[in-house]
Amino acid sequence: MDTPEGNDTVDNEKNKDVKAPVMPKDTKAKAPAKVLGHVLTKGHAIKLHEGDIVVTCSEPGFRRAGLEHPHVKVHSEGSLTEAQLKMLRTEPKITVIEIGG
Repeated sequence: MDTPEGNDTVDNEKNKDVKAPVMPKDTKAKAPAKVLGHVLTKGHAIKLHEGDIVVTCSEPGFRRAGLEHPHVKVHSEGSLTEAQLKMLRTEPKITVIEIGG
């Protein structure tokens, strides 16, 4: 690459304040979450992982716990509050299936 001075070197004095990001030493690549099963619906499979919550609804479009429920929905761990889960567990039109632990 030509610099304004006409040579192929880069003036590092201009770039000395630019620092490369530092990664923490204990950062390790996480292994993919283990698939514990699948929900087969409408011609495709939804992978189930530890902590996922499967919510089925006998009346799609029904609203409870601030959500509109399709026939089947897989919620990832932590996406529903305990208050929401309590409301869903007590609703006769809803089935809650907790995956794992």
